[in-house]
This record gives sequence, C-alpha cells and structure tokens, in this order.
Amino acid sequence: MPPQPKLTRDAAIAAAVELVRASGLESVNARSLAARLDTSTKPLFRLYTGMDELKRHLIDELNVYYNAYMDERMTDGNRLVSQGIAYISFARTEPHIFNALFMNCTMAGSTLQGVSEAEWNRATIENVQAITGGTDADARAIFLKVWLFSHGIATQIVSCEIDIPDGTVAELVEDAFWRFAQPAPPRKGRTH
Repeated sequence: MPPQPKLTRDAAIAAAVELVRASGLESVNARSLAARLDTSTKPLFRLYTGMDELKRHLIDELNVYYNAYMDERMTDGNRLVSQGIAYISFARTEPHIFNALFMNCTMAGSTLQGVSEAEWNRATIENVQAITGGTDADARAIFLKVWLFSHGIATQIVSCEIDIPDGTVAELVEDAFWRFAQPAPPRKGRTH
C-alpha cells in the first residue's frame, strides 16, 4: 500500500479558510476540517497542538487575505474614502470572513486612540491631512469618524442584509468624509 500523502499546514489553513468562507468561523472544528481534507482528525493534531493554535493561524491567514483585498482597491487620491468603500465591499463580498475578522471581538482591548495611532493607518491619516490641510489631530479625528461610519454600513450589510447599492455606498462614504472634515460647531449647549 502506498504511503498516504502528508497533510501540510498550508493545506489545513486553506481548507479552514474555505470553511469560514462558506459557513463562518464557528464551523471550523477538527471534524469539519478533517472532512473537508478527506482525512481523520489525527493528522491535524500532528500539525497543531490544538484548535486554538490552528485558529490563530487561520485568523492570520484571513488578515493576509483581507489586507491584499484592501490594497488592490485603495487609491492614493483619497485613501480614506477608497478604504471605506473597499471595507464595505469586503463585507458584502466575504460576509463570513468579515464577521470572523471584525465582529468576533478580534479587536478586544483596542482603543480609538490605538486604532488612530496604528502604523497601518498612518498613510491614510497623512493623506487625509494633505487633502484637508488640517492638523494631524484633525486628520485622526476624520479618520476615526469615517472608519466607524464605514463599519456601521458594513455591519448592516452583513448582519441585516440591508441592500445598499455600490454607487450609494460610494456617495455615502464620500459625503461622510467631507462632512466630518468640516469644523465642528461650538460645543456650547450640546448634550450627550
């Protein structure tokens, strides 16, 4: 009898990505993954100490895919608007992967300040500053507002299956950018 082909980490993660894409992160377990790979669960546990380790690698792979998706769609004209539109497009195109990355507490413990200071957002914030002529603090504030606005639309599309055409998404994100770029009215008399 010929030896069985050896299962690799790459093959296991690729199969796990397809499970997430089809049914969500909660569908990834040893049995479902083994079935997808047409093997028993034993080879999986030769590759990984357990499902927690496998899922950490899976999330890393999903982030690589997400970052490539975003990089292909972001433009230098107005990075923040194109980023918001691409983020919403990702949610529409890959709802289960979006859910796994952005609606499963993967940012637990993060703060808005931490997000605005993250290195991967620096080029976008500098682009906002160049477009608006504002300060770095102003650009960070605009970035956060558009980021949160875009996340709201994306989550409505994913969780509520609201139908917002791509053209409307682009109009909403661009309009939000320019409205958030306007100076805030005085706080006198405002209530929270």
